[in-house]
Amino acid sequence: MIPVIVIRPQPGCDASVAAARDMGLDAHGFPLFEVTPLAWDPPDPEEVDALLIGSANALRHAGPALAAFRGKPTYAVGEASAQAAKAAELDVVATGKGGLQAVLGLIQARHQKLLRLAGQTRVELTAPENITIVEREVYRSEPLPMPSELEEMLRNPAIVLLHSAEAARHFAAECDARGIDRSAILVAAMAPRVAQAAGSGWAKLATAEKPEDKALLALAEQMCQERSGSRQTGNKSSELAPMQDEVSSQRPAAAPKPRTGRIILLVAVLAFILGAGVAGWLDWRGDVDFSQAGKSGTGGVLPKLAGNGDSEATTDASGENGKPTSLDALGAVETRLALLEDRLSRLNLEATAASGNAARAEGLLIAFAARRITDKGGDLGYLEDQLKLRFSDAQPLAVGAIVDFAKDPVTLDELGSRLDALAPELSGASNDQSTWGWITQEFSSLFEVRRSSSPTMTPEDRIDRAKLMLSAGKIDKATEQIERLPGASAAEDWIADAHRYAAVQRALDLIETTAMLEPRRLQDAEGKKVDQPSPLAQPADTVKPET
Repeated sequence: MIPVIVIRPQPGCDASVAAARDMGLDAHGFPLFEVTPLAWDPPDPEEVDALLIGSANALRHAGPALAAFRGKPTYAVGEASAQAAKAAELDVVATGKGGLQAVLGLIQARHQKLLRLAGQTRVELTAPENITIVEREVYRSEPLPMPSELEEMLRNPAIVLLHSAEAARHFAAECDARGIDRSAILVAAMAPRVAQAAGSGWAKLATAEKPEDKALLALAEQMCQERSGSRQTGNKSSELAPMQDEVSSQRPAAAPKPRTGRIILLVAVLAFILGAGVAGWLDWRGDVDFSQAGKSGTGGVLPKLAGNGDSEATTDASGENGKPTSLDALGAVETRLALLEDRLSRLNLEATAASGNAARAEGLLIAFAARRITDKGGDLGYLEDQLKLRFSDAQPLAVGAIVDFAKDPVTLDELGSRLDALAPELSGASNDQSTWGWITQEFSSLFEVRRSSSPTMTPEDRIDRAKLMLSAGKIDKATEQIERLPGASAAEDWIADAHRYAAVQRALDLIETTAMLEPRRLQDAEGKKVDQPSPLAQPADTVKPET
């Protein structure tokens, strides 16, 4: 079984190794980092509304100063951080699932000043309006050199688990410094930004479904099974060929190699073989005399002519002896040459059609990859250049919408979490509502015109319906329900993000349709227009002409 290597610092390294071995994996721990505490100056606990925790290490190494914040509301990035917070006697009010930036969407309105305990190397956050984040560095991760035992193990195929971008960069640098071949190592990354930090050239680079250690170990188990399956089928070359996850590895832009040259070479080889066969058949029948090839003035092959059978009765290719004595022989040769040209033309048309269909298939794969990364809230990376190259001429507005959305992404899970946090404000009137607005709202709620069979909907019912629509992917319907609530003004940012999410989904639908059906402006990897009609397009003779 291929070994699975964990390089995260302790005590997480031992925990991941133990969990991997429980799953039946051949796991080995080599911590390439040592976490050490830092002296820090805690702010006044009375001036802090809640704590923001992005790593369990922040709580393990915060020291005695953490006791002053005992019982404070705490927002944790994941389950491990939440468990560490509970062990430190903090009150965990929310646990995220998609990174620390997504956790900020769960912050309750009364928690406007947050204390973030973090490491010396950390992810930069963009705080929402009316929220202030005070940061304190309480630990640092010191990179360690790669031990010789690990270096020797990496000379053979292995799977390496990367839990952070810092670990990815350090591991890649150590491999390059020691001359370790990346193409023999399979990498499993915790998140898309971790995969991006690892770089390219690995045998395989894949990203876990969720930024959790459990999901990362499940990915490692899947990679082990895939490699075992490829070995059983004898496909040894493919198991170490550089591969890449379409959504998550984030490799630099590189246009696929054009296949036109291969197709032309294949057609030329087929034509040569076919021509040699025709020539041999003609020689066997006696229609062409190859023995005179070296004697003619032009060095060409001369057809045999009817006559007395002597070599002097043949016509020279220069035409000095006048017209040939046999037009039938020349006509037969010309007919066969015409058939050969017709066959080559059909091969050329088939090659062109195959190239066009391949370009459409590649465009559709790029559209699918863009949708997957967008749904995960990741960075487009190299896909941005591919989208612009292939679809900008056909759908410039759709491409622009996707690119702009990727710079400030919103996921469906994030919208759901933010909606849960906004529920108390949405069900009632805003606190800063004017007296006249309050009176108007109260009078408008006295009477409601509806059908007798229609049930009365409370704000809570509308919120529940919005959540149901959101989970079903009907973003516009969910937004419509929120806009009807009395406290809709508190959800202006949420509504705007929901509209952006719905718009980018429509843009993704549009470029997928373009990849399949666009007849004029779709481009291939070289920027050339794809003239080959899609096999899914309606035939031209079935379309009624306009009158």
